[in-house]
Amino acid sequence: MLVGNRPLGLSRRVRALLNSVAATALLTSVAGCDQAHSNESGKDNMAFGLFKGRKTSVVDPSVGAPLVRQASLPTSFTTLPAAAYPAVLDLGADAPPPAGTLKPNPSERQPIRAYVAPGSAQHAGVAVVNFYEPRRETQLWQMTPRDETRFASPLPVQFAPDQAKWIAFDAESVLALPSQQLLIHLAYDKPIPTDGLFVHDIAAGRLHLLAEGIAPDWSQGLPYKFVDTLQIAPDAVLVLYHTDKERLGPQRYVNHLDHLVLFSVKHRDGLEVLKLSIDDGNVRQWGLVGKTLWLKTADDRAAKPREAAWSLDLAKVL
Repeated sequence: MLVGNRPLGLSRRVRALLNSVAATALLTSVAGCDQAHSNESGKDNMAFGLFKGRKTSVVDPSVGAPLVRQASLPTSFTTLPAAAYPAVLDLGADAPPPAGTLKPNPSERQPIRAYVAPGSAQHAGVAVVNFYEPRRETQLWQMTPRDETRFASPLPVQFAPDQAKWIAFDAESVLALPSQQLLIHLAYDKPIPTDGLFVHDIAAGRLHLLAEGIAPDWSQGLPYKFVDTLQIAPDAVLVLYHTDKERLGPQRYVNHLDHLVLFSVKHRDGLEVLKLSIDDGNVRQWGLVGKTLWLKTADDRAAKPREAAWSLDLAKVL
């Protein structure tokens, strides 16, 4: 099984979520379905119907166009372009940095896992490195110029001011963004198991939080997928993530919000073009026709999912 790009028998994140389901079922049977609510990644909304009332989807004003209900999706989408920037390399090493040499095809037996952003004429490569002993933690390292297999020096950045108090943390996946940036999905215990998205600006040496308490797309089942992307231009990508989960029943969850964030040269810190409410459905399929984004959505709260199709003109922000 592959979880967050890391091959495991059963990952810590999956165990935490499955244990959370079991604990919820036990508490519900003992307490007679007493209401409780939390949006933390490792917790469950243990009561049913906690999210009463319609929530409205929100389009950022800079988009300059509304979300439009459509009868159906187009018969075909525009062929998406290749990214104008290199993809992140998923590597392993036989020893921790600075001594280790990185190679493809990482395995569980190796002491580290590294997601490496190749260097450019202006900057050396950067690696997001997972250490597993003596404790699970993630560091950022600069690579040797013109050699993405060897470490040079650690980068003096941290994910949060209280990072020293975290019990453990590791990068579940790392994706390349335009303008020499990285999107890091970090799983961390503080002590509540939490999933967050962080953006690292390689040029500025800056690391900042994009979203905390993200949830997987439950409709896809295992392995859990927390983040999806759509390359809408060579230097522009849409990132999709989910928050505000709710437990509907045994092993049944939904997310009340889907977030679609545009990263481009113009929008380096990310522009949330659409915050999609579950009342309009969760994203099941997406694509581009020209500069218009098309979405197929489904609201899984009823016995039969309620499906819909939508369009959003992104011309003004592209």
